[in-house]
Amino acid sequence: MYSLIFISFWLFAWLELASATPIVKSLNPSFLKVRSPLTDEAFASDTDWPTNVVMVGASQTYGMWVPMDGTTYDLGQITCLGLPAYAEGPCNGVTIDQIGVVAGDGPCTFKGNDGYVETVPGVAGDGYYTVAPPQNIMFATCG
Repeated sequence: MYSLIFISFWLFAWLELASATPIVKSLNPSFLKVRSPLTDEAFASDTDWPTNVVMVGASQTYGMWVPMDGTTYDLGQITCLGLPAYAEGPCNGVTIDQIGVVAGDGPCTFKGNDGYVETVPGVAGDGYYTVAPPQNIMFATCG
């Protein structure tokens, strides 16, 4: 009887110790990078999230890559990375109030769901172009 109690106590103590052991190494360390403070250069990094178009909507900044081949792309088929929330989703699902094109990757033409049509040249120093009224950008053509 005492040996059964002793073995049970030893077994439970060993299981408790094993379950309290933390995981020492991350499962995917290449995706864990420090990204604070956030700057526009974070979008321009080819090793992180390739981006040639940056859109601003409220407090989020959305980066995406539009191929520069002159083809009109449905932004519902292109994935945006929204920062600072690190959320991914279709680029046509958010209300945008500013658009910028990385220098040298223009011109890009954007079409919104409320009549907005604008060609952004993508010249160095241009900054962001205002989308008025703020609306979802549905299509983009670059090149």
